[in-house]
Amino acid sequence: MLKQLLPAVSCLLALLSACEPNVSESLEPIVPTESTGSLAGTDNDAPADPPSETDTAIIAALAAVNKLRQAGCNCGTEPYPATGKLVWNARLFEAALHHAKDMHAQNYFSHTSPSGENVYHRLVASGYISAAGDVLTYGENIAFGDFDLNTAVQKWLESPSHCANMMRDTYQEIAIAHDGNYWVQVFGAKRK
Repeated sequence: MLKQLLPAVSCLLALLSACEPNVSESLEPIVPTESTGSLAGTDNDAPADPPSETDTAIIAALAAVNKLRQAGCNCGTEPYPATGKLVWNARLFEAALHHAKDMHAQNYFSHTSPSGENVYHRLVASGYISAAGDVLTYGENIAFGDFDLNTAVQKWLESPSHCANMMRDTYQEIAIAHDGNYWVQVFGAKRK
């Protein structure tokens, strides 16, 4: 019986992984033509050629995470009080998409690439930060599975460590990307 359970438990642990290091298709963010203040980050975080339409799946996922944050919730047995909304950040999206594509292309599932690159390195490469002193905090959730964006967010919510990452009150910005069955959610807050 134990021999049969061990592979299943290992598989379950591999499917979901959360990381908070300091404390096929992509879902490219579409910047709305009207300034709503709810999707794009500030400080010139937009890509060089911003898209012109709004992706409703991304808006829905951002709304779902923000609804959770504003209501507060229990992550496993740990209560988390209500906290502020997150805004979408295009540079965080670049970091998330790079990682999803890399995991897919190289067939691995980890916060650290085979070459040793971790979420901090991806934040620097995407232009979100230029040095360690620029970032207040950051974190990353990853998942693997043949499901849609809403299901990915729900699976992170059902995992206490991923849920805690989504509820962390020090985060200000978010992005979610996927490539194939590889999902990446990145959070950040830069020093002012």
